[in-house]
Amino acid sequence: MNRNIREVPIIFLGLGNIGGTLLRQILETRATVAERTGLRLVPIAVADVSGLLYAADGLPETTLSAALEATRGGGTLAALPGLRPLSALPSVLRPGAILADLTASPKTVPTLHAALNAGCGVVLANKIPLAGPWAEAAPLMTHPYLRYEVTVGAGLPVIETEHYLRDTGDCITLIEGCVSGTLGYLCAELERGVPYSQAVAQARALGYTEPDPRDDLSGKDVARKALILARTAGWSLEEQQLAVEPLYDKTLASLSVEAFMTAASTLDEGYVARVAEAQGQGKVLRYVARVTPEGGTVGLTAVERDGPLGALRGPGNYIALYTTRYQPLPLALSGPGAGREVTAAGVLGDILKLARQMAM
Repeated sequence: MNRNIREVPIIFLGLGNIGGTLLRQILETRATVAERTGLRLVPIAVADVSGLLYAADGLPETTLSAALEATRGGGTLAALPGLRPLSALPSVLRPGAILADLTASPKTVPTLHAALNAGCGVVLANKIPLAGPWAEAAPLMTHPYLRYEVTVGAGLPVIETEHYLRDTGDCITLIEGCVSGTLGYLCAELERGVPYSQAVAQARALGYTEPDPRDDLSGKDVARKALILARTAGWSLEEQQLAVEPLYDKTLASLSVEAFMTAASTLDEGYVARVAEAQGQGKVLRYVARVTPEGGTVGLTAVERDGPLGALRGPGNYIALYTTRYQPLPLALSGPGAGREVTAAGVLGDILKLARQMAM
């Protein structure tokens, strides 16, 4: 049994699907993690848009349980006793703590910098801070106490693999893959002959898309992931160096969500034709990101039916890293690219690795 247990204070930004799942995983596995790693993870603060709960020695489990219950189904911490204003967050930052950004907000960037400047570590599930202009993303991506594994591929260790390749002197030359479970589902349904509008409606009903499906169909989320992969490979690409194909006509961009869902049927015929064209070539359609040091493309692509991309079904992700050593066959990672349990577990893994690193 490990008798030298070190406490690691944890600060949560966001208690949505990933944040809530991560908090439950920490509470449920705390004894096992402490025994195996010598680290006891202690949630000291939980914050959302409504405010902040904080206790310097660790929030009581009754408070954490109440926070989980309050935020279930999209609720906030607003009604909980002891809630402090969100402006108090900088005062709880302290050396050795680890802040986990579990939001999807561009507004957390100042807090991330404040945390790093205060001697905290930072773990990101939030892609947005790393996908903006390179001059703003670089100080975060290159900071030794910031980890971001789950920003691409959920629990797949693709970021760690890229670091391993570069650390051992290899050079990544091409990155290719499918990194959206939502669009993977859509492509699989189109392949089955389901009309585009019906496939989008099904994905929305199943909770695979954002409330406005265009947030997924725009390709922007895939483009962010492609930028993160490219920048991790050492290429300081900007968003405008990626050609991104949205999966809806620009004339539908200004419609309300419900109006878009109705108008989506006008796109059915076009996607039937694209599926048929690919099938006529013995291929299938997949939403593929392909990036090199010079730039890249993100969009619907006809790929070989029997190839690794063609074999993907549903929310599966596949990422191929071509390097000076791994070619013509790439180093490839494949597995679930979505899911709150595997994503939260990936954040937990980053927290543990960062806690060990910061103690060295």
